[in-house]
Amino acid sequence: MLGGYAGRIGWIDLSTGTVRVDQLEEETARKYLGGKGLGAHLLWKHLPPHTDPFHEDNLLIFATGPLTGTVFPAVSRSVAVTRSPLTGTFLDSYSGGVFGSQLKWAGFDALVVRGRAPGPCYLHVKGGEVAIRGAAHLWGLSTSETEKRLKGELRDESNEKLSVAAIGQAGENLVRFAGIINERRAHGRGGAGAVMGSKNLKAVVAQGKGSVPIADQAAFREVVQRCRQKIAQHPLVGKGGAFPQIGTMMTFDLTQETGTLPTRNWQENTFADARLINSDAFLKHSLKRRSCYACPIGCSRDARAVIDGREYVTQGPEYETMYAFGSDCAVSDPAVIIAADALCDDYGMDTISCGATIAFAMDCFEKGLLSPADTGGLEITFGNGAALLETVHLIGRREGIGSLLAEGVKRASESIAGSRDLAFHVKGMELPGYDPRGMKGQALTYALADRGGCHLRSNMMRTELLGVPRPVDRLSYDGKARIVADLQVAYAAFDCVIACLFGAFAITLQDHADAVAAATGWDFTLDELRTVAERAWNLTRLFNGREGFARRDDALPPALFTRSSTRGPSKGQVVEAEKLTQMLDEFYPAAGWDPETGRPTAEKVAALGLVSE
Repeated sequence: MLGGYAGRIGWIDLSTGTVRVDQLEEETARKYLGGKGLGAHLLWKHLPPHTDPFHEDNLLIFATGPLTGTVFPAVSRSVAVTRSPLTGTFLDSYSGGVFGSQLKWAGFDALVVRGRAPGPCYLHVKGGEVAIRGAAHLWGLSTSETEKRLKGELRDESNEKLSVAAIGQAGENLVRFAGIINERRAHGRGGAGAVMGSKNLKAVVAQGKGSVPIADQAAFREVVQRCRQKIAQHPLVGKGGAFPQIGTMMTFDLTQETGTLPTRNWQENTFADARLINSDAFLKHSLKRRSCYACPIGCSRDARAVIDGREYVTQGPEYETMYAFGSDCAVSDPAVIIAADALCDDYGMDTISCGATIAFAMDCFEKGLLSPADTGGLEITFGNGAALLETVHLIGRREGIGSLLAEGVKRASESIAGSRDLAFHVKGMELPGYDPRGMKGQALTYALADRGGCHLRSNMMRTELLGVPRPVDRLSYDGKARIVADLQVAYAAFDCVIACLFGAFAITLQDHADAVAAATGWDFTLDELRTVAERAWNLTRLFNGREGFARRDDALPPALFTRSSTRGPSKGQVVEAEKLTQMLDEFYPAAGWDPETGRPTAEKVAALGLVSE
């Protein structure tokens, strides 16, 4: 058995009710590692071009990495890969917790699901086998109730620990930004939960008691100890650091202070009531810290709020949720944001897309583009927390105005006359909480992200706002193309290992390469890790090109070029269209992509060994 891997890929056809288990070939493992790389390879090779995301032929892939399930810190993650129903692009969506580790312990490096079951079902993965079981009794339940029911049923059988990745009503109703939830961790962005719902697949249960083989135990122990020490000594992620204390909530004050916090559907980038919903405000609602398996950071925490006698408990909220339901909707009550977060977890919805879509609706309502007749009498106005929560329910159930908003801002704006300039998205994916008018490199990050409007493909927040690894002028365009190109490869490397980006504050790519080498027994180097990452990044670009995306789609919402904020540190700033074009012109040759089409050149494809793909 290859060190670091379970050695199995499960192929599940829900239309026929059949399961096949194949060996993961060492050549494939070394070429793609896992996570993003393995998922992209399987999707590219086995998904027919131009398959509608909701067609039964679309694939839903769950994958792990070579360190998943080991005691190496900050790698207990999994990825869901598919063609996105929100954007039509390649989609990889990551989740922490323990599901990825349980999947590896249950005997699989990846599951590939195709087809559509004749009725509701779930997958039970255990001991190197996959069983398809009926889930009619689970259909219509929230993600938390589904998890509770399944854990009760299956623990009665064996009394072994297990993890449940489930969809809620939003996935069943094909909300295009529905996610997959495991223990309140989310495969959030891009609609993987809707693909799961289209297949009548309610949940995947991973139940394992195996271990991950390690080729060189001594070397692996050394690198694990080294990395744990680096985490402990790091000012951000070590004991007493910002991440263990407040998690990503630390970002809220940072974006407010730099004028990069999107507010009132991107009308502004500072929020007058920011102090009411910053980390201090939410810590008053915190219950206890949470960690992913084998992670010493513990960046998450449970939070509780009570509204009108109803209790809401969530794991978070993270910064992006604070932005999406807070400043972007001009809501200044932490309890409302906690409640919206909890509802999204139960319905199974991405909080960024849900909050941003509601902010768009609020903007439309206040500008008279949506009327009370359109909203069923609901006053969807900025700052109206009660209306926000009711709209979350409507979207999750696809009722009333919620049915339109469940399509996301791009499609909704195409149905609401005069609203396209209010729809902030890239390739159909709603933007996260970093305003590129105040950080110019982030403009390029958004334009080029392979799954649409995403900050986790080359996030310039660390560079432009935190000055890591060195300070840069956040309002300058100079040199940003090269920085973004380098970060894209680095972030893809973390995603092929499936390593947490918070751990990456302390753990370097060299550390991960050393860990992979020790786990597998390969003479694996940092250069090889970078090649794997570049291969994965180019493969997702090839996939999107095959689906019709080109340079013309590497664009931003037009309003970012013309509308500026009226106050704060980024007052008067816009993204200059010609400067974005200049950055793109610098980026494509640096990445080995054709400047005219935006596709990887034949030379780049050949150099990465993708010719036969």
